[in-house]
Amino acid sequence: MTLYHYLDDSGDPGLSGSEASSSHFVLAMVQMAQRAAIPELATMRKALYMGTSFEFKFHSARPHQKALFFKTIQTIPFQVRAVVIDKARLGAGFARMNGQELTVEFICRLVFRAPPSDIANDVLIIDSATSPLIRTLRLRLSNECRKLERVRPFKKIVGSDSSREDGLQLADMLAGAIRHYAMGIQPEYYQTFVGKIVDLWEVS
Repeated sequence: MTLYHYLDDSGDPGLSGSEASSSHFVLAMVQMAQRAAIPELATMRKALYMGTSFEFKFHSARPHQKALFFKTIQTIPFQVRAVVIDKARLGAGFARMNGQELTVEFICRLVFRAPPSDIANDVLIIDSATSPLIRTLRLRLSNECRKLERVRPFKKIVGSDSSREDGLQLADMLAGAIRHYAMGIQPEYYQTFVGKIVDLWEVS
């Protein structure tokens, strides 16, 4: 059975060390059984008196919206794998990577931490992914699969707009909550879905 993996991030992948750059970068990949609207999110939009096109985004959500969101998702069937990157602790080998290279590197590492039985011939949906990123990621995954003699994890990798994908909105909210948890901010949101996390990899 094909599974769908929605991937979004929180923070930025830049390693410039500038004040505008985030201290942590998180990639969250949410596994779901189908690519469809999530009824629970539609119900939340109504409860919050928001339009049907309202988009849940962690950085812009108000406290009462976050509280309802993280309470509601407890009943939604999904699993999440995530990597938390504390940039200050990254080794020298990463220093020359640009944002896309760092993103591709850690998507691949996160995917191959999962056993083949968990991710095989599935579909990966990445928020706002550009064609160059998708091509680079597909090539890197293919090369690694040949080395590992492993079934390809994804038969299809696509970019999509989170405004049209409830799964990506879920991934965005989880990524934001995980990054705040890693930074010691608002851990209560993270605690609402900790039981759905199958891999939380903290790179330090």
